[in-house]
Amino acid sequence: MENNEPVRVLQVVGRMDRGGIETMIMNLYRHIDRSKVQFDFLAHYGREAAYNNEIRALGGNIYEMPALRDDTHIYYWKLPTYIMALHQFFAHHPEIKIIHGNMTNTAAIYMPIARKYGIKTCIAHSHNTRGKAGLLGVVTDILQKPIIKYATDLFACSKEAAYWFYPKELVDAGKIKIIPNAVDAQKFRYDPIKRIKMREKLQIGNRLAIVCVARFRKEKNQAFLVQVLNEIVKKRNDVVLFFAGDGEYENNVKKLVQKYHLENHVVFLGMCDYISDLLQAMDVFALTSLWEGLPVVGVEAQASGLHCVVSDGITRELDIIGNVKFLSLSVPVRVWADQLIAAAQLPRQDTFKAIQAAGYDIHTTAKWLQNFYLSKC
Repeated sequence: MENNEPVRVLQVVGRMDRGGIETMIMNLYRHIDRSKVQFDFLAHYGREAAYNNEIRALGGNIYEMPALRDDTHIYYWKLPTYIMALHQFFAHHPEIKIIHGNMTNTAAIYMPIARKYGIKTCIAHSHNTRGKAGLLGVVTDILQKPIIKYATDLFACSKEAAYWFYPKELVDAGKIKIIPNAVDAQKFRYDPIKRIKMREKLQIGNRLAIVCVARFRKEKNQAFLVQVLNEIVKKRNDVVLFFAGDGEYENNVKKLVQKYHLENHVVFLGMCDYISDLLQAMDVFALTSLWEGLPVVGVEAQASGLHCVVSDGITRELDIIGNVKFLSLSVPVRVWADQLIAAAQLPRQDTFKAIQAAGYDIHTTAKWLQNFYLSKC
């Protein structure tokens, strides 16, 4: 590597759509000095994704691997092809100096291959607090066990994510680096003028506006939030719920909305690229996930001054400035309804300095990570 060339870091990901992990990586990518550190992406699932064009514009390369689908039989059938593709990739890309493994379910496969081709720094990064369901979950859990043999550095988004993924003795000994899911706090900073404009644009009027930003996946559990909304409507009819995101369970949720005759109270925004503006217009943030690591969107909501009502399947570390209320999914939906209404009525404040003080501003995290990468080369 010439002195004037940036260190090239390979971010191993599923697909660079607008999910929490992907958004966090992009936040970091936008704020590092790309003359010193440049990201490339080893992606899976073989199709264009939401962030791909921006990645290319920032100077990154996107390399596709054969997809290992969420089906155990297909998983085994495609594994030899996957391994062969990894060998070919690393043999032809000596410019890669560091691997940052955000996709951990196959890290025990790609990391030893990368090490064989001379890559000395392999980072494992735990973003979750629970694995996949079913037989495939058992398979991936087994594959993840040997990661600590091949990874040179161990990261996690929270203590809970660290304890789930790594041996307890390593976490207790301080061997895991906790990397906050930081956001651009200035971008999300509460702006009363922007709030008025966005509420006009979204035609909210004086209605109570609830927002849920999440992919429509089983673990995100949006169907439960529709049941909560049905209870809220019984108490007050001037409410609207905004869903931002897409995914395989979206149609299921839409059918449930129709079942409860809530069509006039729900807006499906699809994949949304203006989350910072959208949050300005809202009154309360809700997330009813069965489990989560430390969701980036929860940090974004707090950075915008919103109060949040979330499930206790989400790590308590999400409450970084005291704006989060945790509820069990087993309590009656009327309890959720009451808490969302109450949270929406709490005063909204500029939380910019509080987010910075908590260490969740992207400028601090990006600088630390940049220096970490450079120290490894």
